[in-house]
Amino acid sequence: MTSSHVFYIPLMIIVGIIIGLVLGRRSVLVQQEEERRLAERKAARRKRAADAAPSPADEGNADA
Repeated sequence: MTSSHVFYIPLMIIVGIIIGLVLGRRSVLVQQEEERRLAERKAARRKRAADAAPSPADEGNADA
């Protein structure tokens, strides 16, 4: 083992850790954005379904 390995190997480990942190952070941000977007779509879908469903007061008027 030469003296260059003493510096090279830890340097490569540190570079790998930094690249992993950057890519992992980006992945987490993309996942959070996707979950937020899906939650908004789900809430909008529930709102449309609630608006389209007849209320109990409307059902009473249909019999009259």
